[in-house]
Amino acid sequence: MNGDMIDKDLQVMEPVSRGQVVQSDEYLYQVKWDGVRMLAFIEDGRVTLINKRHHDRTRQYSELQGLPERLAGRSAVLDGEIVVLKGGKPSFPAVMSRDNLRDASRIQQAQGFLPIDYMVFDLLYFEGDDLRDQPLEERQGILREILSAGGGVHLVEDFSEGMALFASICSMDMEGIIAKQRSGRYIAGKRHQDWLKIKHRRKGSCLVGGYTLRGKMVNSLLLGWEQGERLLFVGRAGSGLNSEQQEALSAFLPGQERATSPFFNLIRPPAAYHFVEPSIRVEVEFAEWTEEMHLRAPVIKAFIS
Repeated sequence: MNGDMIDKDLQVMEPVSRGQVVQSDEYLYQVKWDGVRMLAFIEDGRVTLINKRHHDRTRQYSELQGLPERLAGRSAVLDGEIVVLKGGKPSFPAVMSRDNLRDASRIQQAQGFLPIDYMVFDLLYFEGDDLRDQPLEERQGILREILSAGGGVHLVEDFSEGMALFASICSMDMEGIIAKQRSGRYIAGKRHQDWLKIKHRRKGSCLVGGYTLRGKMVNSLLLGWEQGERLLFVGRAGSGLNSEQQEALSAFLPGQERATSPFFNLIRPPAAYHFVEPSIRVEVEFAEWTEEMHLRAPVIKAFIS
């Protein structure tokens, strides 16, 4: 591999969503890590990190400059996810806090309180050879021979029992799993049936920082996710509210209104938003975090006293 190989046009392979686990000997199963997808280009002791949108993230994660020391060779392209672990589980808000940093001094400071891990699950190139047409199991065999784990670098484990892995992931309230055809090629730039993602709907606790109306009735709540002392606006939800709850909220919330936003990241809100003191807490079920740090398809499950 030469310098020209570091090409932002090299695209990642994407999985297709599936509602249920497909249990078959033709597949191997991996944990779907809730992180930032990242290609690592290693050449002659240097590392370049490119995300799936083809943006350079090398400066954001300078810890991974140690990758060449773990490689039994001079050059490779790895595929994986960068995560920040909180309580042993990946936290997407935490890793996005790292990903959004641009100032060099703040990036260096964040390495102390938001350390990253690189979960490597595929090998695209090694020593100039394009491995993407080789079966997945062969690529993984080579990967395990040439890359050693440690120092925040992990080789994603393969499992043969998809149902059991998914049940375990659900019990830990993690994102989901990926089922991959053992004989499958790496088909860059496409969503392909060789990779299937099965997601677990997540749960979390949010503070209500506002509401919207339909007529005179509350029809959705503005949700805030706590980040230390700050409240992050993560979207709004109306699904899950019954008519009795809507009536109670419509009577109570107008008396809690405030003129300014309680959310640090919602400075110029739509005119339809009404802000309140964030005193009500709700349990929310959602599909996943978006890259804009919103909850996808949130549903209000309960009010927490």
